[in-house]
Amino acid sequence: MSEKKTEKPDVKVALATFKERAFAALVDYGIVFGIYLVGFILYIILASIISWLGWLLSLAVYALGLAAMFYIFVWMPYKNDGQTIGKKMQKIKLMLIEDEAKWTLRPIAEGDMTKVLVRVLIGWIEAGIGFGLLAWYFITNNNNSQRFADQLGKTIVVQVDENLVPLIKPRTE
Repeated sequence: MSEKKTEKPDVKVALATFKERAFAALVDYGIVFGIYLVGFILYIILASIISWLGWLLSLAVYALGLAAMFYIFVWMPYKNDGQTIGKKMQKIKLMLIEDEAKWTLRPIAEGDMTKVLVRVLIGWIEAGIGFGLLAWYFITNNNNSQRFADQLGKTIVVQVDENLVPLIKPRTE
């Protein structure tokens, strides 16, 4: 079965695999889901005792979950050299494409908050379509493993060493 790939030139570093990216996403979304799950359980317990306290707690947990999503998916990559908790576990990171013609990359830096935020917002929409099937399609049908949000945000996810330097050759599994 031959796969069609886009005609963009190949980037010269080791790209994160779909498996690495999926595991990182599961870890990151798992943290947020865990916050909401604990809040929901507390809501059920407290709402049956004092209803207004349950509603108040549910609003607080909802706000905490939104804050956690922003922190994990936007603030961490912005302030943590392109890594979330899941990406750090997988030894991968997000980088910006500085020059598409030459495929030169650079780390996330001060002033890139808007680019990271746009990537995340588009990524949430993309990941929500078919539980990530659209993201999988884009990653597996692009020379540089870029999902649609990466293409719009001019970003790429690469494998890194312990010093967060992109690898030239992919890790062997």
